[in-house]
Amino acid sequence: TGAMASDEHEPAELPTVDAAPPGAPPAEPRSGRPRWWPLVAGGAVTVAVLWAFGTEWTGLRGSHPIGWITLIVVLIGSIGPMVRASVGAPPRRRRPWVTWAARAALVVGTMLLVAVLVFVQPMSAERVTLDATASDARVTVTDGATEFRMAPAAPLRTGLASYPGARVDPRSYAQVLRPVAEAGYPVVVHRQPVNLATLSVRAGDSVIGDVDDEVDRWVIGGHSLGGAMVASSAESERAEPAGLLLYAAFPASDISDRAGLEVASVPGTNVELADLDDIAASVPELPPETVFVAIDGAIHSFSGDYGPRRGDGTATITREDAQDQIVAATLEMMGRIEASG
Repeated sequence: TGAMASDEHEPAELPTVDAAPPGAPPAEPRSGRPRWWPLVAGGAVTVAVLWAFGTEWTGLRGSHPIGWITLIVVLIGSIGPMVRASVGAPPRRRRPWVTWAARAALVVGTMLLVAVLVFVQPMSAERVTLDATASDARVTVTDGATEFRMAPAAPLRTGLASYPGARVDPRSYAQVLRPVAEAGYPVVVHRQPVNLATLSVRAGDSVIGDVDDEVDRWVIGGHSLGGAMVASSAESERAEPAGLLLYAAFPASDISDRAGLEVASVPGTNVELADLDDIAASVPELPPETVFVAIDGAIHSFSGDYGPRRGDGTATITREDAQDQIVAATLEMMGRIEASG
């Protein structure tokens, strides 16, 4: 009877817990509190994306669609970690130095991503040039994903393909280029990925040598970085342009041996972003017959209509007067090439 009583009062056997393997780091505490590091990082990226849409939606809408598509993808990608962090998912067991290294990488990566998002935002076209993108009896404007075209009612056999400057809404050049189309020259303005011509140097190949259009000779023009890139693509794998127009730009490569290539350089004398010293230094890299038409008193942004730009210089001429001279220089070159054909 005593043996039976002692058996009845034995403590219940507790479940065993596996011991951590020797040398393993202690488990971090698990709690329902949010993890602030990914929450703040995701929030910073989200704010940067919403800021881009809120301040430069006009420019994003007028630029290559990869710009706003990328922003949407980044926004979705930043929301996921925020949601996961906010519900207090238990952290994985890590050594302390691994945790801090991961946090440092998160901070650096977030800062770089936000900096890139801020840098690539376009400078939006102003209302005066947006009005120039409307069709009328003289010019028909068609808007595509990677370009917009100005087609004259009575087209000539010479056309102009243009590359925008870095981070500039392509429609910013409509006010300057519309008179060219009204004079009878078809105009194509190429939309570059995130408005950087370095990402699509051969964009002009889509029109040069195209057997389906009625243009026999194409001139490639470009502003600033766009001008540097059109100089690089002046010798296309498919066909060669008849002429090259550089607006406040100098070539990124040596094209001095291009026999028969008409080249016109149209800089402003008060430009600081691509000043006359840079342009003068590039003269040996251009064909000997290059025509230089300096716009006295003009600054960098006068080649388009996208507002002031930091470090642009101080103008001593009105934008309207400068653009009239830019248009005149462009028409003079287009006329020479049209007459030569």
